[in-house]
Amino acid sequence: MSSNRKSMAQMAKSMIEVEINVSADKIFQAIKATSRSVPKLSPEKILSVEEQTGDGCKGTKNWTLSVDGKVEKMKERVEIDEENKSMTVFVFDGDVMENYSSFTCNLQIIPKLHGRSIARWSWEYEKLNSDSPAPNKYMDFAVYLTKDIEKNLLKT
Repeated sequence: MSSNRKSMAQMAKSMIEVEINVSADKIFQAIKATSRSVPKLSPEKILSVEEQTGDGCKGTKNWTLSVDGKVEKMKERVEIDEENKSMTVFVFDGDVMENYSSFTCNLQIIPKLHGRSIARWSWEYEKLNSDSPAPNKYMDFAVYLTKDIEKNLLKT
């Protein structure tokens, strides 16, 4: 009788909020149009984005990113909720998946007074094993990306 036990992995969550001096509509529209605008709005972090085409690939994107000083590749599918100014990114392939069996990121843009907003980033993930790190480098990436996009939108 073989012992094929898999340790019970647990889902974990992380969240950060970034205040921005750009209206919720403006930043949400810029981020939503990812493959067109985000590489131009944060060229140091977003190295390339390719939209997949073909059967079953609708909405799938291949990203090449600079995360924590290293080039990482990632495949994801995005669901957009216009009404709540939010998007959920389901990562299913790439460097991220070396440490996690599931990895989902949600971004919600929350309007504030005087043309300001808050970018609320949250992650839900399941580590492959106890040695897998928390997604801190992706949280740092999200903060940098948000501030970079803000800086570039304020120039326009």
